[in-house]
Amino acid sequence: MAVEVYVHPDTVDLTFEGLDRLLCLKDRVILPMDEILSAQVLPVSVPREQRGWRVLGGYLPGAFATGYFTVRGQKGARQLWCVYRDTEVLVIETTRKTPSKIVLQHPDRHNLAWLISERIPPGH
Repeated sequence: MAVEVYVHPDTVDLTFEGLDRLLCLKDRVILPMDEILSAQVLPVSVPREQRGWRVLGGYLPGAFATGYFTVRGQKGARQLWCVYRDTEVLVIETTRKTPSKIVLQHPDRHNLAWLISERIPPGH
Protein backbone atom coordinates (compact mmCIF):
# COMPACT_ATOMS: atom_id res chain seq x y z
CA MET A 1 0.00 0.00 0.00
CA ALA A 2 1.35 3.39 -0.95
CA VAL A 3 -0.94 6.28 -0.04
CA GLU A 4 0.81 9.29 1.41
CA VAL A 5 -1.37 11.65 3.43
CA TYR A 6 -0.12 15.15 4.18
CA VAL A 7 -2.15 17.29 6.56
CA HIS A 8 -1.54 21.01 6.10
CA PRO A 9 -3.24 23.85 7.99
CA ASP A 10 -5.70 24.48 5.13
CA THR A 11 -5.64 21.26 3.02
CA VAL A 12 -5.28 17.50 3.11
CA ASP A 13 -3.15 16.14 0.28
CA LEU A 14 -3.53 12.47 -0.66
CA THR A 15 -0.94 11.05 -3.04
CA PHE A 16 -1.42 7.57 -4.50
CA GLU A 17 1.77 5.79 -5.54
CA GLY A 18 2.76 2.49 -7.07
CA LEU A 19 0.07 -0.13 -7.49
CA ASP A 20 -2.47 2.00 -5.62
CA ARG A 21 -2.14 4.68 -8.27
CA LEU A 22 -3.05 2.12 -10.90
CA LEU A 23 -5.83 0.37 -8.95
CA CYS A 24 -7.47 3.58 -7.73
CA LEU A 25 -7.10 5.29 -11.12
CA LYS A 26 -6.01 8.38 -9.22
CA ASP A 27 -2.66 9.95 -8.47
CA ARG A 28 -3.65 12.81 -6.16
CA VAL A 29 -6.57 14.36 -4.30
CA ILE A 30 -6.33 17.73 -2.59
CA LEU A 31 -9.10 18.56 -0.13
CA PRO A 32 -9.48 22.07 1.27
CA MET A 33 -10.29 21.91 5.00
CA ASP A 34 -13.54 23.80 4.45
CA GLU A 35 -14.78 20.89 2.28
CA ILE A 36 -14.14 18.27 4.98
CA LEU A 37 -17.03 17.37 7.26
CA SER A 38 -15.31 14.72 9.40
CA ALA A 39 -12.37 12.36 9.69
CA GLN A 40 -12.63 9.26 11.81
CA VAL A 41 -11.39 5.72 12.19
CA LEU A 42 -14.12 3.12 11.76
CA PRO A 43 -14.38 -0.64 11.40
CA VAL A 44 -14.34 -1.36 7.65
CA SER A 45 -17.82 -2.89 7.94
CA VAL A 46 -19.36 0.55 8.63
CA PRO A 47 -18.40 2.32 5.37
CA ARG A 48 -18.85 -0.98 3.49
CA GLU A 49 -22.59 -0.76 4.24
CA GLN A 50 -22.81 2.44 2.14
CA ARG A 51 -20.56 1.24 -0.67
CA GLY A 52 -22.55 0.74 -3.83
CA TRP A 53 -21.53 -0.32 -7.32
CA ARG A 54 -17.95 -0.10 -8.52
CA VAL A 55 -17.58 2.68 -11.09
CA LEU A 56 -13.82 2.67 -11.72
CA GLY A 57 -11.05 0.69 -10.07
CA GLY A 58 -10.54 -2.76 -8.70
CA TYR A 59 -12.56 -5.02 -6.44
CA LEU A 60 -11.95 -8.55 -5.20
CA PRO A 61 -14.28 -9.57 -2.34
CA GLY A 62 -12.35 -10.16 0.87
CA ALA A 63 -9.09 -8.90 -0.67
CA PHE A 64 -9.37 -5.27 -1.81
CA ALA A 65 -11.63 -2.41 -2.86
CA THR A 66 -9.92 0.39 -4.78
CA GLY A 67 -11.15 3.23 -6.92
CA TYR A 68 -14.57 4.84 -7.18
CA PHE A 69 -17.84 3.36 -5.96
CA THR A 70 -21.35 4.77 -5.82
CA VAL A 71 -22.91 5.73 -2.47
CA ARG A 72 -26.08 3.88 -1.58
CA GLY A 73 -29.02 6.27 -1.33
CA GLN A 74 -27.13 9.29 -2.74
CA LYS A 75 -27.73 9.67 -6.46
CA GLY A 76 -24.65 10.90 -8.32
CA ALA A 77 -22.34 10.68 -5.30
CA ARG A 78 -19.06 8.76 -5.54
CA GLN A 79 -16.68 7.55 -2.87
CA LEU A 80 -12.99 6.78 -3.27
CA TRP A 81 -11.68 3.58 -1.68
CA CYS A 82 -8.15 2.29 -1.16
CA VAL A 83 -8.61 -0.61 1.24
CA TYR A 84 -7.10 -4.08 1.37
CA ARG A 85 -7.63 -6.57 4.21
CA ASP A 86 -7.46 -4.15 7.15
CA THR A 87 -10.28 -4.20 9.72
CA GLU A 88 -10.08 -0.46 10.54
CA VAL A 89 -10.01 2.40 8.04
CA LEU A 90 -9.70 6.17 7.93
CA VAL A 91 -12.94 7.68 6.64
CA ILE A 92 -12.94 11.30 5.44
CA GLU A 93 -16.39 12.74 4.67
CA THR A 94 -16.56 15.75 2.35
CA THR A 95 -19.08 18.23 1.00
CA ARG A 96 -18.22 17.15 -2.57
CA LYS A 97 -20.23 14.77 -4.73
CA THR A 98 -16.99 13.15 -5.96
CA PRO A 99 -15.48 12.04 -3.71
CA SER A 100 -18.15 12.46 -1.06
CA LYS A 101 -16.22 10.04 1.09
CA ILE A 102 -12.64 8.77 1.06
CA VAL A 103 -11.97 5.42 2.71
CA LEU A 104 -8.30 4.58 3.24
CA GLN A 105 -6.24 1.88 4.81
CA HIS A 106 -3.29 3.63 6.46
CA PRO A 107 -0.94 2.55 9.26
CA ASP A 108 -1.17 5.98 10.97
CA ARG A 109 -4.95 6.33 10.61
CA HIS A 110 -5.66 7.32 14.24
CA ASN A 111 -3.15 10.16 14.21
CA LEU A 112 -4.36 11.33 10.78
CA ALA A 113 -7.99 11.36 11.92
CA TRP A 114 -7.03 13.50 14.91
CA LEU A 115 -4.87 15.89 12.86
CA ILE A 116 -7.58 16.41 10.25
CA SER A 117 -10.37 16.78 12.83
CA GLU A 118 -8.39 19.44 14.68
CA ARG A 119 -8.13 21.54 11.52
CA ILE A 120 -11.74 21.35 10.30
CA PRO A 121 -13.27 24.84 10.56
CA PRO A 122 -15.97 25.26 13.22
CA GLY A 123 -19.50 24.69 11.96
CA HIS A 124 -18.64 21.83 9.59
